[in-house]
Amino acid sequence: MTTVYVSGHRNPDTDSICSAIAYAYLKRISEGINAIPVRLGPINRETKFVLDYFGVEEPIFIENVYTQVQDIKFDKPLVFKENTSMFEAWNAMMEKNIRTIAVVDNENKLIGIATVGDLAKAYLSSSHELSKYKIPIDNILATLKGEEILRYVDYLEGDILVAAMSKENVLKRIKKGDILIVGDRDDIQQAAIQQGIKALIITGNNGISEKILELAKQYKVTIIKVVPDTFDTVKLLNQSIPLSYVIKKEDLLTFRVSDYIDDVKEVMLKYRYRNFPVVDEEGKVVGLLARRHILDYERKNVIMVDHNEFSQAVEGIEQARILEIIDHHRIGTIETEQPILFRNHPVGSTATIINRLFEEKGLIPEPKIAGIMCAAILSDTLVFKSPTCTPEDVRAAKKLAEIANIDINEFGTEMFKAGTSLEGKTVEEIFYTDFKEFTINNYKIGIGQVNTLTDAGELKQQLISFMEKVKKDKDYDILLLMLTDIINEGSEILFVGNNKELLQRAFNVEIKNNSFYLPYVISRKKQVLPPLVKAINTH
Repeated sequence: MTTVYVSGHRNPDTDSICSAIAYAYLKRISEGINAIPVRLGPINRETKFVLDYFGVEEPIFIENVYTQVQDIKFDKPLVFKENTSMFEAWNAMMEKNIRTIAVVDNENKLIGIATVGDLAKAYLSSSHELSKYKIPIDNILATLKGEEILRYVDYLEGDILVAAMSKENVLKRIKKGDILIVGDRDDIQQAAIQQGIKALIITGNNGISEKILELAKQYKVTIIKVVPDTFDTVKLLNQSIPLSYVIKKEDLLTFRVSDYIDDVKEVMLKYRYRNFPVVDEEGKVVGLLARRHILDYERKNVIMVDHNEFSQAVEGIEQARILEIIDHHRIGTIETEQPILFRNHPVGSTATIINRLFEEKGLIPEPKIAGIMCAAILSDTLVFKSPTCTPEDVRAAKKLAEIANIDINEFGTEMFKAGTSLEGKTVEEIFYTDFKEFTINNYKIGIGQVNTLTDAGELKQQLISFMEKVKKDKDYDILLLMLTDIINEGSEILFVGNNKELLQRAFNVEIKNNSFYLPYVISRKKQVLPPLVKAINTH
C-alpha cells in the first residue's frame, strides 16, 4: 500500500501537529489510505502538553521527502550462499532469466556478486585447473546426482585424475592425496586406494565391491558414486566449484535503501554496471537496482496541512507528489503538476477545516482525536480572542470539546500555562517556537511568535542579538519576533533590519531602539502580515 505523509509546516505549532494527526486519522478510516502524520521539527511545550493530556503519540520526524531507493520498485534479488555450486546458480539464473546474483554470508549480509558472464568465464577457465579449488562434497553430490558411499572429508581438493588409460599409466600418475575419477575397474580402484588417494568418484552409477569398500574404510578414502559416465562427470565436475571462487568481492558498489535517487543517478552515470546490489541498514541484501528502475519512479506522496508555501514545507517538496493542501493561511507561491484538492478557508485554525471534512463524510472523531483538534483551535484562536477567530471555529471547538469531555476554559488555561513558560529555554528555542518565512516583492521576511504570560525581561536583549545573527546568516530584510500576551491582548515586537521607516509606516508607531508595542495585536496572519504587505507594496 502506498504511503502518504501528512505534514504540517516547519517549526511546528499545536495546530500544525494536531491537524496532521487528525487528518491522517480521517484518511485512514474513511479511505483506507496508509496516511502517516509527520513533523518537521521538535514539538513545543504546549503541543507536548496537548498530546500527553489526550494520550496521543507525537508524529514521526522526517528531514525531507526526497525520493529514496526504498521508494522505488527494484528487482527482487537472487541470493546464494558462498558455498553454493556454479551449477545450481547457473540453472536458477537461466530459469528466472536473471543476469546478476548476490552472494551472502550466514547472516545474509552481502559479500559479493556474480554475473552470467562471470560464471561462464569461470566454467571455461576452470576445466584444466580443478586442483586450485576446494570443492564441497555436497556440491558434487548435487551437481552429479551422486550418492555418498563413504565420507571422511567435507571438501575435495588436490589433483584430479581420470582413469581413461591403462592401469600402469594411471598408477604412474597418482600421488598421495589425489582424487580419482574411475568407472567399474576394481583393479585400478584397489591400487589407487593403496597408493594413498583421498577420494574415489565412481562414474556410470556403478556399484562398489565389498572388497573395495573395506579397503577404502581401512585407508579412510571418501567414495562418491555418480550417475553420469566418465566423460560427463569430468565435464560437470567443475560446475561444482563454489561461488566464493567466482564472485567479485572487492570494491563493490552498493546502494542502501536510504540513499537518495539523485545520488544514485550520479553513481550510475559514472559506473556502467548492469545491476547494483541494494542493502538495508544492516547490510543485508534486499534487491538489485538497474538504470531502468530510476527512469520512471513513484515520488513520495505528501498532504500539506496548515501551510501552502514551499518555504514552510518539508525539504524536497518540489520532488514530491503533492496530493492535497488543507490550510487557513494566505495562498502563497506553490505550484503542482496536476489538479489537487485544495481546501483553503478563512477560519482561525486548520483543525476547524478538518472538523468540517469529518462532518462532510458523516464521521465523528474518537475522543482523543477530537481533543487534540479542539486544542489546536483553542491554540490558534487564543481561546477565541484572536481576530482570526470565526463563528465556525467556536462551533467546531465546542462540539469537539463535548466529544473529548473537556471544559474549554479550564483546558485552555492549563494548555497556555504549559506552553508559555520561557523557563529553561534557550533564545534559539524561544525565537523558533513559531517561526514563519515570507517573500513579499523580493523582501525576505521572517516573523516569529511566542505566547507568554510573563515579561521577557533581560531575555529581550539576548533575543535581539540572536536575531541579528540570524538576519546576517540567512540574509533577511526584516526579522520580527512577537512576544504576545494572550491575557492582556497585545504584543511587544522585537525587530532587526534596516527598514525601521517601513515598519513605522506599516503599524503607525514611532520606533525607538529595537522594539515597539502593539496593543490588541495578537495575530501574525491578520494583524502583522497584512500591514507589512501593504507598506511594502506602496513603498
